[in-house]
Amino acid sequence: MSTKQPPLEWEINIPLVTNPLMLGAWVKAMGATYLVSMLILSAIFIGTGEVDGLPLLAGWFALITAGLTVAGLLIMLVVFGNRFRARFTVSDKGIGYEGIDTRARALARMSVVAGALGGSPRTAGAGLLAISNERVDLAWSGAFAARYRPRQHTVVLRNQWRDLLHVYCTADNYEAVKSRVSSMLSTRGTETRLEKHGSPLPGALFSTLLVVAACLPLFALNEITGLDIFVPLLVMLFSLATVWLIPLFGWVILPLLGYILIHLVVALSGVRELKLVSTYRFRAFELLDGGEWMVLILGLVGISYLAVISVRALRGRLVPVLFQDYQGHGQ
Repeated sequence: MSTKQPPLEWEINIPLVTNPLMLGAWVKAMGATYLVSMLILSAIFIGTGEVDGLPLLAGWFALITAGLTVAGLLIMLVVFGNRFRARFTVSDKGIGYEGIDTRARALARMSVVAGALGGSPRTAGAGLLAISNERVDLAWSGAFAARYRPRQHTVVLRNQWRDLLHVYCTADNYEAVKSRVSSMLSTRGTETRLEKHGSPLPGALFSTLLVVAACLPLFALNEITGLDIFVPLLVMLFSLATVWLIPLFGWVILPLLGYILIHLVVALSGVRELKLVSTYRFRAFELLDGGEWMVLILGLVGISYLAVISVRALRGRLVPVLFQDYQGHGQ
């Protein structure tokens, strides 16, 4: 019979720019932002046949991303004073983190208000994301492992493909925290469960490529039927979000796909006039050449695939990567 141990709880000022783990995480996050942005822009440029301008745009985006990376580091230094206040708790139930830095909490809420007043979903969304991450709880009933960094007095908790939480300790309590974490992972079988599950990353990356491929012909429909390029862009963004983040985005994708189908029927059944010696009238679809028919068929195949993954996500058969992480947290 196991005896309950009192929880270990402490507060600490986490270094930011001078912290190799934090610095690495920031650079990776900005690198991922660049890759996602280029993935979306590449799909648009390829779908609309404007590939020649892509290398120049990639270079400009690289410079912009580098500038934003440096700007973020300066904010960490100037606004936060290279410190972030946090509270950690290690108990028999799991590990808890809470961001208690007053500057960070105030900035997150100001971002939400500023985004709402200024009509900027990106700013408001960034603030809401920061607020949602102010508290993280990992239960021992989940599936994750630990890596120990004695030089930084840090315990890194990760699943099959990413770091879930960095537990920053003081020089005085690092060994005690390490011992407790190691013991709980072993006795609760947390690491053993992790070994039984494969990484969701390969499947998610493959699904991402399929989503982009399915959306490419939809962008090309702009030249054939005049479909607003913003519609397939929304379809692609919400489809990627369904694969990675939230299954409920399927309710957004399905109406958008329905709109595209209605648009195709209306646009292709419209009457076109061709004046030679006499005036001839044709339905728009009768004037399509072989290449345009191929784009149209591929577009319908893409719509079918996107509809299938949306329905599967809504029925719980396609679990986004983020939800799989939550399951791995024991939540």
